[in-house]
Amino acid sequence: MLLWVTDMARDTSSRIRRGQAITLKVDDNEVTGFEGETIATVLLAAGITTFNHTPDGRPRGPYCNMGTCFECQVKMAPNAGQDHRWVRACMAPARDGMDIQTGVSRVRLPGREMKTGRDR
Repeated sequence: MLLWVTDMARDTSSRIRRGQAITLKVDDNEVTGFEGETIATVLLAAGITTFNHTPDGRPRGPYCNMGTCFECQVKMAPNAGQDHRWVRACMAPARDGMDIQTGVSRVRLPGREMKTGRDR
């Protein structure tokens, strides 16, 4: 049975068609993705696993990948030079020319100094 499942998966993956190649700017670096993918998919495929940080500096990334946990939040601007807003990367479709910033979570605890993973 295991052999059959493996062969079936291989056959299915060979028939997957990806959309047109697109380019996103992620933390000032160009990253290639494909139309129809989410921002999370593009980031993970590029090897980016830290999407933001907790107030005490711990890295956060996709957990549920279905839009319920908010762990995959990134700042997104539809185009360079536009205002960024927080979005769940697993739910937001990637589009050509997007500007993505990973960084510190917008959740801040009162009376705690904000640290990022880079400050540790």
